[in-house]
Amino acid sequence: MKLAKKWLSVLYLGCTALLLTACSDNADENTAETETTSVPALLFETELATNAVSETSGTETTTSVSETTTEIVSTAEETTQTTTTMEETTTTTTSTTTEMPVVTTTVQTTTTVAVETAEATAPTPEAETATQKFEPGIWWSTSGDGDRYFCFYTGNNAGSFQDQESGLGMAFSYETDGDNTVIFHIGDAESSERVQVNFTDSSTAVLTWANGATETLAYQGLGNFDTFHFYSNLELCEMALDYYEAKYAYRPADASAEVQANGKIAIQLYDSLEDHNSTSAWYTVDRFTAQGTDIMGNTINLKS
Repeated sequence: MKLAKKWLSVLYLGCTALLLTACSDNADENTAETETTSVPALLFETELATNAVSETSGTETTTSVSETTTEIVSTAEETTQTTTTMEETTTTTTSTTTEMPVVTTTVQTTTTVAVETAEATAPTPEAETATQKFEPGIWWSTSGDGDRYFCFYTGNNAGSFQDQESGLGMAFSYETDGDNTVIFHIGDAESSERVQVNFTDSSTAVLTWANGATETLAYQGLGNFDTFHFYSNLELCEMALDYYEAKYAYRPADASAEVQANGKIAIQLYDSLEDHNSTSAWYTVDRFTAQGTDIMGNTINLKS
């Protein structure tokens, strides 16, 4: 009996030891599991820390934006265009900065402005021949060959002219041929002269004859040879001889007159000798009034 109790005690102790051993094993397994589950947590924290370091030491990119304003002005309207230029700067942990190239694009706008033009007006028949016509009245002609006067009649293409030297005159008719050509029929229709006419203004015309001779006509005003009077050179010579004879009781044998550059008439009174001329007087007078001066500058009037 005692032996049985002793085995029971031994058995009890053995079971107790087995239980303690099992419990110890369970405790060690729980500890192992705890340690096993805690490792991933540490690894996760380590990875976070690594990522944090990686982010800290990674590439930091800063983008700045600058605006460039380009103003384009056209003749029709004013246009303002804003061009945005992106400038990107990259900074690394090694303090190296990479600057991207800046590309600027300028857009030009061309505006076409319509210009209004007046419609061309066809010239009237009167305008086409206006420069070919002479105003009615007296035109004073000067040339290297002497002076003369043209009288263009009113209402028809006809007139007459008188020579300054002799005072002789002749009638004519005329017609236009083209823009600047006039055909003069002098004396009769059989005698014709084709003349080029250039009107420098409304009161001045330059005539170029077929032989190349030119003369300039200057308009003197309305009238005819009954109202427009001038003294011819022959008349002035006779008047000068009369004037000298009346004053000095002597009449020179000859007299000559010529037109000066200033339009005045110079008269010489003289006697022809064997080897020279003996001059009695020099007079310079106006062709319209017969008044002037002698060689000493004294005033004279050939009509007195």
